Amino acid sequence: MTFLISISLWLVEGLLKYQPSTEQNPPTSLPVFTCPSCGSHHTIKNGYIHNGKSKLHCEECGQPFVINPTNKTRYPDTKQLIDQLLLELIS
Repeated sequence: MTFLISISLWLVEGLLKYQPSTEQNPPTSLPVFTCPSCGSHHTIKNGYIHNGKSKLHCEECGQPFVINPTNKTRYPDTKQLIDQLLLELIS
């Protein structure tokens, strides 16, 4: 019986000495992404696009988005060539 009392006193003393830190740091392992349309930080992963980039989904506005999207633009010369080939019915 005295053994249980001594253990419980030891635990109480340890709890009284414990002082939780007042700093609230976010976890460093998870990056925080903001929604481009509403600016909210409440986003969740929503799969991947065709080239392997992560899709995200905003929980506030429901907008899906991609971090650092790359848009492939066609040069005017290439567009002209495509138009000429389409007119000649060559794919």
